[in-house]
Amino acid sequence: MKIRTAWVLLAVLPLLLMGATAARSDVNFSQYLFDEPMTLMAWVQEVNQSTGYVVVSGVDMSGPPVPFVWNWGDGNTSSSWFPGTHTYADTTRNYVCTVRADYAPGDSDSVQMVIRFAAPDVTPVALPDETRVCIPDTLVPLTSRMPGYGIPDFEPFGDEVFAVMPRWVVEYALSVGAGIQNEMVNGDVFLVDGGFRQYIFRDADFPGMYSLWFTSPVSFGAGDYAFGQTIQWSSFLHEMGHNATLNMPADYYYGGKIDGCANCIYSETMAQIFQYATAHEMMNNGAAYGLPDDLLMDIWTSSISAISGLRNAYDQYVDDGMNFCCWNDPGTPEDDTIYTFATLAYKFCAHAETSRAGYYEPLRRMTELLAVFDEDLRTRYDQHNNNAAADTFRSTLMVTAISYGFDTDLRSEFAALNFPISDATYDELLDMVTSVPDEGPGTDGVDAAGLALSCRPNPCHLRTVVSYELPSTGTVAVRIYDLRGRVVRTLFDGERSAGLHVATWDGRDDSGRGVASGVYFLKVLSGAAEATGKIVLLQ
Repeated sequence: MKIRTAWVLLAVLPLLLMGATAARSDVNFSQYLFDEPMTLMAWVQEVNQSTGYVVVSGVDMSGPPVPFVWNWGDGNTSSSWFPGTHTYADTTRNYVCTVRADYAPGDSDSVQMVIRFAAPDVTPVALPDETRVCIPDTLVPLTSRMPGYGIPDFEPFGDEVFAVMPRWVVEYALSVGAGIQNEMVNGDVFLVDGGFRQYIFRDADFPGMYSLWFTSPVSFGAGDYAFGQTIQWSSFLHEMGHNATLNMPADYYYGGKIDGCANCIYSETMAQIFQYATAHEMMNNGAAYGLPDDLLMDIWTSSISAISGLRNAYDQYVDDGMNFCCWNDPGTPEDDTIYTFATLAYKFCAHAETSRAGYYEPLRRMTELLAVFDEDLRTRYDQHNNNAAADTFRSTLMVTAISYGFDTDLRSEFAALNFPISDATYDELLDMVTSVPDEGPGTDGVDAAGLALSCRPNPCHLRTVVSYELPSTGTVAVRIYDLRGRVVRTLFDGERSAGLHVATWDGRDDSGRGVASGVYFLKVLSGAAEATGKIVLLQ
C-alpha cells in the first residue's frame, strides 16, 4: 500500500491558511529519504491575479491508469490529466491545491501546493543586520577578492517580479535562513565591512542560480525563474550555503583553495547539506520568526522536491556500482562527481533523521572540524591534480567531518560505499579539532563525573541549541534558571540513554512567554552529576 502526501500537515494546513492556529509537530524529511521514491510532481504554472484562472502542471513517472483527482481547496473538485485548470471566484485569499494520483485500490500518491493570490502575513522579528540578505532595486558595486575571477553583467530585479510576494518578505525569509546558516558555521566566516550580508542580482538569461562567494559584498546571481509563480526557496538556500561554507573559516577560507575540478566533494556536499538543514530549522522554528504557514509550505514544497532528487542521486550511485569520484573531468559532458557528493549529503541527512541529534547541532560540529583547514591540508587536498592520494584525502576529510558531527565513527559505512579512507588521516583530523581551544561563541561545562554540556550560539538571538553528553543511562533534567535561581524553563525531564543529546531553548519560559534579555543559567543534572553554563540572551 502506498498512500502518501508531500506535506506532513495535510489535515491541518487548510485550517491554518484560513486563520486557525495549531502547533506544528516535528517536520522532517524521513519520508523522502527512506520511503519508496515519489513519482508524482506538480507545480503552479500560471496564476491570473485578476480573473482567478490557474494552471497547474506536473508529471507522474508511474503513469497512473486513471486521471488525477484535483481538490482545489475552495470546495471544488475535478478529475483530469495534467495540466489542471481552475478559476477561483475569490482572489483575496490563498488556497491549498491537492493533486492525487490513484494507481490501484489502496495505492496512491498526492502532492500539495499553495495557490497564491495574497501576500503571506509575516510578523517580522528583529534580525541581526550583519547577516541580512538584500535584493536591491539598483546595482551595488561589486569587487572581486579572488584573482582571475570576473564579475558578470548583472541587473537589479525590478518590482514586477514581486507582484504577489513582496520584495521585503523574500528578503526577510532569506535573512532568517542566512542567520541560521551563520550559526551553523559557528559565525566563523570571512567578514566584509563587519558583516556577512548577501546580495542577489539578476542574470536574466541564466536558467538557474550561482554563487559569487569571491565578491565583496558576498553575492549570487539568479535567473528570472527564481521569482516565477513559486519562489525557488530551496535553490536560494543552496547558494547561500555555498557562500557560508566557502567563506569559512574566517582566517583561511575554503574559497579559492579547493576550487577547480576537485571542488565539488566539498563545496557541493556542503551546499546540499546546508540547503536541507536550513529548511528543516526554518520549518520547525518558523513561528519564532513570525513566518506564516502558507510561506512555510512554499519553502517546504520547494525543499522536498529537491531532497527527493538527492535521494534519487544516492540510489543512482548505488545502482551504478558505487563509483567514487571527486574529480570532475573537464573533457566529459556530465558532472562526474554528482553522485559522490550526493551520497555524502544524503548520508548526513539520513543520520540527522535516524539519530536524535537532528540537523543543527551535528552540522555545527561538522563545520567545527572543517574549520581546522590550513595550508598543509590545502596542499593535501591537491585541488589541481587527479590522483589516488588526493582522492583519499578529500574523501577522508568529508567522512571525518560527518563522523565528528554525529559523534559516530562512520568509516565502515562509507568504506562499504567504496569511499577511500585513510585511518591515519581520520585520526589526525580528529586530533586537530579536539586540540583546538574553543574560542567560539558558546558556553561549556563538564562535571567531574563525566557529564558535559555546550550551548551554541551564545550570546543567542531567539534560539540556542543545548547539547549534552551523558556518561550513562539514567534520569536527566535540563533547565534554564534566572539570576535569582528561579526555574525559567524545563527543556527536558526524564529518562535518557548514554551519549549525545540536544535540546533547544527559544527564549521563552514554561508558559510560552518570551523572557527579557539578560543572563541566564543552564543546568543539566543526572544523578549526582551536574554541569552548569551561562547563557546571554539578546532579544
